[in-house]
Amino acid sequence: MTDVVLVDDNSNDADLALRVVRKTASNSSTVLLEDGERAIEYFRQLMDSQTDEVGPNLPKLLLLDLKLPKLDGLEVLRFLRSHEVFNTMPIVVLSSSREISDVRKAYELGVNSFAVKPVQFDQYLTRISALVSYWLTINELPRGA
Repeated sequence: MTDVVLVDDNSNDADLALRVVRKTASNSSTVLLEDGERAIEYFRQLMDSQTDEVGPNLPKLLLLDLKLPKLDGLEVLRFLRSHEVFNTMPIVVLSSSREISDVRKAYELGVNSFAVKPVQFDQYLTRISALVSYWLTINELPRGA
């Protein structure tokens, strides 16, 4: 089972985030997807691989950028929340956007949290570490999720 899925097309941000995830939750497994189409394809395959007898084997956390090639993060979020199997999967938007319309739309579509990517390196690392620590070690997911 994958613990963290990161959807981000910025290779520098993605590399840093993955390093922080591995450092913060050393036993976690991660998947990196670079665009919205790949993200939807990944989750479609995950959904198709589920059986009725076994509960969904969902990631414990999805870190989702908004500004993605092919399909943006809001489209990915819309797809995920339109399928009941993904309703309990924590989704955190991690974006450079501070646009109130992006924040509002993300919450309307069912995001669990919206975090702005800090520009400064040390603040970025601290923010990712705090998000991962909370969602992987403090947050309780429903059984079978």
